[in-house]
Amino acid sequence: MKQSTILIIIACLLIGLISTAGGYAIGYAIYEPKITSYEIQVANLTSELSNLKQTISSRETQILTLESGKSSLETDLSKAQAETERYIGQVTSLESRVSNLQGQLSTLESQASSLEKRLDSILDITVTQNYQWVYRWQDWQWELPIPLSIYVDYLERPRPQSTDYWIEMAKDPEDDLYIDRMVQQINDAALESNFTEPQKLNFVIAFVQSLPYTSDIETTPYDEYPRYPVETLFDRGGDCEDTSILVAALLDRMGYDVALLLLEDAQHVAVGISISGNHGTYYEHDNKQYFYLETTGEGWEIGVMPTSITETTAHIYPVNS
Repeated sequence: MKQSTILIIIACLLIGLISTAGGYAIGYAIYEPKITSYEIQVANLTSELSNLKQTISSRETQILTLESGKSSLETDLSKAQAETERYIGQVTSLESRVSNLQGQLSTLESQASSLEKRLDSILDITVTQNYQWVYRWQDWQWELPIPLSIYVDYLERPRPQSTDYWIEMAKDPEDDLYIDRMVQQINDAALESNFTEPQKLNFVIAFVQSLPYTSDIETTPYDEYPRYPVETLFDRGGDCEDTSILVAALLDRMGYDVALLLLEDAQHVAVGISISGNHGTYYEHDNKQYFYLETTGEGWEIGVMPTSITETTAHIYPVNS
């Protein structure tokens, strides 16, 4: 009985096992494809997750880099803002200074305008120069009015560097009015006193010799400063080239053939005049005899050379060559 029962139990177990195995086999056959599909999906998702993690890591690195760059830019921006504020401050200061300078400029322009008006009124002044000298034991006195504007105009002219240009200074047409006034007084005096031609010429020389000798370095800012004739008349003096240019201008306007004489070794300038019937020291040029005229000192007449001048050669510059 016991054996039968055991067998029955064993048989039941076997049947249960067989039934269970068969159910499992049937379930496996049904769900195995789905399981495989799920496993593939899981594998794919795992791979995508890994890629996403790598991407996230890369983006986090980029974010850190950008944040670092942002911080640097913010620092630069802060510095730029500080520089901008400093420049704005400087611009404001400069604008204030410009405004002040414009105010000063306006004041100076007003003062300059006032000074120009005053200068114009001063330049309208005519200065009457008075000349006194002695010739043939007689006292002579002449007056010559010269507008200050004329004198200033000549002062502003450039000084010639070449001796040749001294001739052009003697012939300058813009002071002819004043040279002609002097020539008229000379002719009137000569006619009134019955001067001979040599006496008339010596009269001119005596007038110019009476003008004080002044050196350029003492009366001008220059070592060498040749004057136009009207300048010498206005200044009432000059050195040897100044008085020689004046004599040449006067005698040329009186119709004489004259030349400037440059005695280079003696560092002296005089005048030569070509005139017949005279005697004394002369220089020959183009078949003409130019008699020596001393324009400095006093008492020197036509053809008489001061004993202090030992130079015997001269460069000759005819006024009308």
